[in-house]
Amino acid sequence: MKKVLGNKLYICLFCAPAAILLIAFVFYPLVNIVIMSLQKTNGLTKPVFIGIDNFVRLFQEEGFLKANFASMGLSLLAVIFNAILAIVVSILICTLSPGIQKFLRTAFIIPLVLSISVISQLWLTVYHADWGLLNYILEKIGLGFLQTSWLGNPKTAMICIAVVGMWWAFGMDLLMAYSGIRAIPESYFEAAQLDGAGFFNTVRYITLPLLRNVAKTCVTLSAISGMFTFPQVYIMTGGGPGDMTQTVMMYMYKQAFSNQRYGMAAAVGMIVIVETCIILGIIGWLFKKGKYQE
Repeated sequence: MKKVLGNKLYICLFCAPAAILLIAFVFYPLVNIVIMSLQKTNGLTKPVFIGIDNFVRLFQEEGFLKANFASMGLSLLAVIFNAILAIVVSILICTLSPGIQKFLRTAFIIPLVLSISVISQLWLTVYHADWGLLNYILEKIGLGFLQTSWLGNPKTAMICIAVVGMWWAFGMDLLMAYSGIRAIPESYFEAAQLDGAGFFNTVRYITLPLLRNVAKTCVTLSAISGMFTFPQVYIMTGGGPGDMTQTVMMYMYKQAFSNQRYGMAAAVGMIVIVETCIILGIIGWLFKKGKYQE
């Protein structure tokens, strides 16, 4: 085995399938998007090279800036109410009895069994203005004056979209955080208890530092999922009312398949890729060991 693994030819052969898939499904599409973002094309006629005109026009369009800002807001909300809240809830769950822990784990993970498309259809029945469950409950408890067309009201539409995505993905973050806490050796908590450390000191000096890598993963996945919000917007509102719930992914979809501006859509994709890399860089910087300890 050592002879095989020490042979560079064998190493190249073993890596070849993964390298081929990486080139075919990652590098080639990425290069293609870069080229298309510098062209004016509708997918039918011959592309015309226009340089960075697509990018210039994007930053001059209010619709794109608004959609981009909305996606960044959803990304921030996902980090706060998914990753951070999931860590807090998982810490509290670990203080309960094993039976209750098992019940809560199952309850929080159930939404992940269904696809986001099904979840979106489910929440449409909750938010419906005439026979929706939310308005029905408000009426029954004497808060009928709060009833509204939740997805048709510009003030509530984006909040409703955010709730759907966060409710669906919360279980995954909680499961990762919970698993990370349970992986911490019990002897650490026993030693802290013998030293007289209270709950908050134990969490601060043992749980959170040892949960740093898991927390980084939760924050990263939540930030990316918020930035790439699309299915629930497409199914529930289509970006409406007006463009109040239009995310950057919805904007890119409309540019490509409604307006046949494939070059513009590719430019949107390039901007989102760059923004995502910046977000990942910031998250990596925040979770650097030295910064965390400070």
